[in-house]
Amino acid sequence: MSILKNKIVGVALVGLAASLMATPSMAQEKMRIALDTNPVHVRNKGVEVFVDELKKRTGDRFDITVYPSGQLFRDRDIPRALRQGAVEMGVPGTWQLDSVEPTAALPTLPMFYGVDIPTVYKVLDGEIGDYLNEVFEKRMRVKIPGKWMALGMQHTFGVSDEIDYDTYKGKKIRYPGGTGNAARISKLGGIPVLVPWPDVPLGMSQGVMDGLITTYESASSSKLMDSGMKYAFDDENMFNQYVPMISDAFWKKQPKDVQDAILESWDIAVTWERENALKAQDKARENLINQGLKVIVPSKEQITAARKELMQIQPQLVEEMKIDPEVTNKIYEALKEAGVEY
Repeated sequence: MSILKNKIVGVALVGLAASLMATPSMAQEKMRIALDTNPVHVRNKGVEVFVDELKKRTGDRFDITVYPSGQLFRDRDIPRALRQGAVEMGVPGTWQLDSVEPTAALPTLPMFYGVDIPTVYKVLDGEIGDYLNEVFEKRMRVKIPGKWMALGMQHTFGVSDEIDYDTYKGKKIRYPGGTGNAARISKLGGIPVLVPWPDVPLGMSQGVMDGLITTYESASSSKLMDSGMKYAFDDENMFNQYVPMISDAFWKKQPKDVQDAILESWDIAVTWERENALKAQDKARENLINQGLKVIVPSKEQITAARKELMQIQPQLVEEMKIDPEVTNKIYEALKEAGVEY
């Protein structure tokens, strides 16, 4: 081999070695996860479990950053941000998605009002849930890596005055989004006021709302009693869940082993999160009561009566929101078979 060829080969080998010795940070692929709840919220903690599990399986492949408290995007903007490549992952609530895909509103329909958590899981974790995920993936161009996270049972909270079925009329009630949420409030006599979660404490202190629908854990982690919340009405008006979404472009460029690692990591995380979400709700309720929160608990008969009243608006909602009536009826029948009274 000539001296010139030796030099060429030597330069090539040096270049190859340099590329193999590149620092991990140079080779890392960004994975930005946007949440609009704060770091101590159970959803955020569940996502941190997912991140830890994914790092165990993929090492330094990804540069993962979780952006809490709406720093990057609010839940309502996640589908668009994923399509545009502005974020790689989000876990928005179902109630934030019906403007993009009408079937996302199914859990907000009156037929789910006051339905207990085990029954919701039974209906939505099976074939119906798989169908909804397929619809979401196609419509929003995302990958849903597994089961939905739990937030917890959503109730109605009062700021300066008590709220129950007798005092609901005329009250300005904050809701997080979702046509179904607004419709339920209106049917019960309240005035729905749309306020994004990060703006709730300021809105409460400024008198924008007389009450709000949320969960105990969300109210506790955001210290809403410091902003004037004094009452709770345990009307169990909806079981809130979060849908994990990964950018379709990000997902498709990952090799099979990395995709499997993501799915495995999510399964571990969502199992942990679901269990701890319900524990967090119970603990938050206890803590808020200890801080002076007054809780009004309606009877099961009252909740059933409210559900029957709300069912009067369901056919109109399904038509207006362009929800598939066949799927709606299938879920309705599944709920009845599970023992829900209508």
